[in-house]
Amino acid sequence: MTDDTSQVAVLSDHSRHPVLLRGVDQRLVSAIRIPNAFRDTIYLLSPGPHVLWINSVPYGHPLLPQTIRCYVLSAHFERNTRYVLEEDPDNARVRMLHEGSDLPVASGQRVDKAPVFLRDCRWE
Repeated sequence: MTDDTSQVAVLSDHSRHPVLLRGVDQRLVSAIRIPNAFRDTIYLLSPGPHVLWINSVPYGHPLLPQTIRCYVLSAHFERNTRYVLEEDPDNARVRMLHEGSDLPVASGQRVDKAPVFLRDCRWE
């Protein structure tokens, strides 16, 4: 049930270095939500271990050649806890933080770098 967030883990993507949540436990997320200043997107996850597929946010200009960075993050999620995802591009990692903290709870490594208009991430 989504009306009681105290029973689930809450994951958001609003941070200094936003990312896109693409999949949970080897299943693609049905709708990709682009982070923006006018709307916060949150995801509700059952407590316990999960594997997240995450990629960097491409530039907003379609004519620039660009790539996306693809990450896999394994983490244990706790009930009634809020988490934030952010990219650490200098170290080719993605981090999961407790909301309001700068200390990583978990981190994942880059597994692929894909040309935006040619193909999607290879997660395996």
